[in-house]
Amino acid sequence: MLNSSAYRAASSGVRFGPRPPTMIGGPGTCTGLGRAAALPQIFVGLKVAMPLAAIGAVIGEFQAGEGGLGYQIVQYSGVADSPTAWAAIILVGAMSIVLYFALVLVERLALPWVRATTSAR
Repeated sequence: MLNSSAYRAASSGVRFGPRPPTMIGGPGTCTGLGRAAALPQIFVGLKVAMPLAAIGAVIGEFQAGEGGLGYQIVQYSGVADSPTAWAAIILVGAMSIVLYFALVLVERLALPWVRATTSAR
């Protein structure tokens, strides 16, 4: 059981202590430095999500599409036209690769300091 003076001291420290460093600008404030520091991790997430989104769209077209590459893959594999189905699969892969490297190019142009600081590692 806590002593009442110890409880008051602990609770007053929680309520009236100094603000944590993330709250210095006030709640809801985001400084330019914080956004710039977060950009490399945002691009990491985008680079993971970009190819998966393209593949997810094709898989969605497998189920309910009436056009697109996923629909073409299902239609041509159903009529035993394997070369055309494989061409659509390769096109999906090439599209994912092109989108990924386009995002890498945007990252290099938008964040030139990241390459300079991580190339030595």
